[in-house]
Amino acid sequence: MENQETRSTVNKEMLFLEEVKPVVEKLPADRWDKIFAGIYLLLGIIMWNCLVMENFTRGLSMFSVLYVVTVLVYLRLKKIPMTGEKIFWTLILLGISLPYSFYSIFDFGQTLMIFVTAAYWTLAVTEGLLWKGRTSSWVLLDGWNGLIALPVLNFFCQIRLIFQSFSNKKEDKKDWRMVLLGVVISIPALLIIIPILSQADMGFRNLVSGVLEALGEDMWAFLGRCIVGILLGSLMFGTLYGGVYKRHVGEEECIRFHEESGRVFRFVPDTAVLTFGVMVSAVYVLFISLQTKYLFSAFFGILPEAYTYSEYARQGFFELCVIALLNASFLIAMNGCAKTPRKDSRGLILENLILGALTLLLLTTAASKLGMYIVAYGFTVKRCISLVFLIWLFLVFILVLCCQKKEIPLVRWSVFTGAVLFTLLCVLPVEQLVALIPYHPVS
Repeated sequence: MENQETRSTVNKEMLFLEEVKPVVEKLPADRWDKIFAGIYLLLGIIMWNCLVMENFTRGLSMFSVLYVVTVLVYLRLKKIPMTGEKIFWTLILLGISLPYSFYSIFDFGQTLMIFVTAAYWTLAVTEGLLWKGRTSSWVLLDGWNGLIALPVLNFFCQIRLIFQSFSNKKEDKKDWRMVLLGVVISIPALLIIIPILSQADMGFRNLVSGVLEALGEDMWAFLGRCIVGILLGSLMFGTLYGGVYKRHVGEEECIRFHEESGRVFRFVPDTAVLTFGVMVSAVYVLFISLQTKYLFSAFFGILPEAYTYSEYARQGFFELCVIALLNASFLIAMNGCAKTPRKDSRGLILENLILGALTLLLLTTAASKLGMYIVAYGFTVKRCISLVFLIWLFLVFILVLCCQKKEIPLVRWSVFTGAVLFTLLCVLPVEQLVALIPYHPVS
């Protein structure tokens, strides 16, 4: 009887211990994760100090190199191999960031692209991209993960790993490392409490003022930069840790969505999809036939009456580029929603070919108008950017036509070509090159 009561008591105690077990589980990590959690504290501080430099662009370039080196050392220590795609994105990131300290034609746009590319590169090299760790049709969601989702959702991973490294030490609670950790985490609280107490008591305010004068204002400014830097370090480490351990990446949901998309989204009858494609193509054919003389006059260097070269080039150029982007979205919707997959539907393949060819024809007319404008007034930076954008659209729709003959990763190759073209605009001194191109003004 006593044994039964003893066992019952023990079971109750075990259940109680199970209930009070910490909700937050221990994060998976090795010693290199814990070491780099600390390194990222310093990396965040360095990043903020580089960003507030007087020469902002040079500071961002220098930090980009330091960031690449840090992550590559981490991958080496973790024995994560480098692949061709990882090397490609490394070169893209360096190609965008390094020239920024010397020249740029994009200004703030290049700053934003450096941050976006760095976040995406981190997921690429840590194999944290949604689809098999590679660039895929999920590229926009990968960008969102790298820049926003993982830094926020994994924000506390850095401090938790630091705590785990301290808690693994079986030493006296008065260990100096625990004291140092307590001092560090108390700083943000003190920065909030001290100003409030200073307002409540004149004597305390005089004491704080005396301490501030003794330390100097630069000391407090430095502490402020350190706090901001620590926050940035936690955000950056969140992307790195999330990519390596697939924490909040959503890879399983991505695979499940891919498997079920054929059943969920392929609900539009083939006849309706083909009718939609024929209607859109017919409008383009009608537009081209009515505007034949106007649209194609640039091929022969003929300026339509009542137009100047600038008016002729600008009118319709951007609209045609928008039409090309809309056609790309139409093709995605048609091929994604039709009940019969494209590879099994000759009608859908034919419609893709027609719509792709018409889009290339419209892009050709836009290019001819831009070329006529350049011949008349010469190259400028904006015209060069417009030309490169047209080249990218041409390549995308050529890939669309090729995709009807042979299965190719269309989005993947489109992203690669776009990244290369943008990087070339960053690497090459476009302003200097444009100034070297001679032209003969049209009278």
